Amino acid sequence: MNNSKEFRTDNLALCPYLQLNGLKYLRAEISLGKRDKPVVSFIFEDPKGIGRDLDLEFARSEIKQYRDIFFFFRGEIERLKRQVDYLNRKEEEKKDEKHADEYGLKEG
Repeated sequence: MNNSKEFRTDNLALCPYLQLNGLKYLRAEISLGKRDKPVVSFIFEDPKGIGRDLDLEFARSEIKQYRDIFFFFRGEIERLKRQVDYLNRKEEEKKDEKHADEYGLKEG
């Protein structure tokens, strides 16, 4: 049910901001979005119709800037972890090849 006294968003990061600013969480709903991918929408009670204003306020806020920068650095950590994992796998492959050469187990 889409009620004018409700505000709907699929932005998970926005949800705590809405609740901290007085909108009451009502429920979550799932629907199909672009390319038939499931989208979860969070619905808040919005009797004053301030949901859109809060959404814009959040988008311009230092809180969102902090969150975006935080996720950038978290992404950097994840990228480096993937590099380390890749290098570790390559090192293991080299050890396996050396072991196979030493014992005449190498194919071909």
